[in-house]
Amino acid sequence: MVRIIVPPDKSISHRAVIFSSLAKGRVEINNFLFAEDCLSTISVLKSLGIQITTFSNKRKVVVLGKGKFSFSPPKKALYAGNSGTTMRIMMGVLAGQGFESVLDGDQSLRSRPMNRVIRPLEKMGAKIESKEGYPPVRILPAKLKGAKIESQIASAQVKSAILLAGLHADGRTHYREFITSRDHTERMLRLFGVKVRRYNGFLIVDGKMSLQSPSTLFVPGDISSGSFFISYGLLKTGSKLVLQQVGLNPTRIGILRVIKRMGGHIRIVERVNSTEPYGNIVVKSSNLKGIRIKREEIASLIDELPIIAVMAAFAKGRTYIEAVDELRVKECDRVEAIRYNLARFGVDVRIIEKKGRTDLEIWGTSKFSQPKSIRTWSDHRISMAFAIMLAVLGMDLDVVDDKNCVGISYPEFWDTLNAVSKGENYGC
Repeated sequence: MVRIIVPPDKSISHRAVIFSSLAKGRVEINNFLFAEDCLSTISVLKSLGIQITTFSNKRKVVVLGKGKFSFSPPKKALYAGNSGTTMRIMMGVLAGQGFESVLDGDQSLRSRPMNRVIRPLEKMGAKIESKEGYPPVRILPAKLKGAKIESQIASAQVKSAILLAGLHADGRTHYREFITSRDHTERMLRLFGVKVRRYNGFLIVDGKMSLQSPSTLFVPGDISSGSFFISYGLLKTGSKLVLQQVGLNPTRIGILRVIKRMGGHIRIVERVNSTEPYGNIVVKSSNLKGIRIKREEIASLIDELPIIAVMAAFAKGRTYIEAVDELRVKECDRVEAIRYNLARFGVDVRIIEKKGRTDLEIWGTSKFSQPKSIRTWSDHRISMAFAIMLAVLGMDLDVVDDKNCVGISYPEFWDTLNAVSKGENYGC
């Protein structure tokens, strides 16, 4: 039995350092993810005058927060790198700060839509300029007022931006989404002493509330990163893996429900209940079957869809995934990236446009072709998903055209894959 430790949760790491900066006092964040995206968030906050000390060898960050309205005006544009989470959540924080700021990013981030955050913030009184809804975005001083926001997009980033803007606004802010997205922000707000009420489907925050330091905070392992090795354990004949201290937030474990429906052998042991529950996930090789994944499930497994597509290629029969439109606006067009690369392996995969949405159909096979190359579009999840597929099939990993992009979320990915392929533990 092989045991591995997966990286700390990226979504929680972002929020932990942002919320700690908005609270008064010292917060020690343990098991923080030292990956490029999260370091972009730290860089932005430091540029706003927040004192943050990092201990990468201990995976620890110490933040000295100043309170909600205590950021210093930045001397230059705030650079979010490739991190959409950094940009979108910080837009909500900066909209009510009372000074001008500019958020920018790399070429990939500049191609990702921001109107989903800009429009609701404008309903609260924010003044934001952009290039037709794309970065860079200029945030002008404005007085925010609580508003009732209903979003048709199931996005935790949008929700986080609006709730944090609501804490900088006069009055109460009501937010409702048509499908519930991951709830790390609501959980963390409560940890920081903020009352988040739910009424008639709306989340409600009051601008009078302040964040209080919880002193310490633990970030569990990232199930999205773990999903790559969960997949490896299911697909590689004779394998049995244990992933330790992985986050088990109910809004994030859609992939576990999908795997069980596909016939995968997976169980949770040594569960710990806390603000963010976590436990060990035991996986062993399984014969998978194709299933239908419905639209309402997508929000709980949006980051795992590339590796689910890989599992579908090995499953018996057809896997049909509804409403994958959100994958079009990630680090790359992940729908096309999945289609392109699965086709290189000889997999029957189709993109289906119907009723104003995009679906994905994949037929499993046991006869795979050797691809001459895997095109990643420098997308970390595409790179890792198809590296897993190559490893399971015993094919050359060097056909992956960009291995370095995994540093966005999982810097130790290649070392972990090398260890697991040899039947060795990693990180334990």
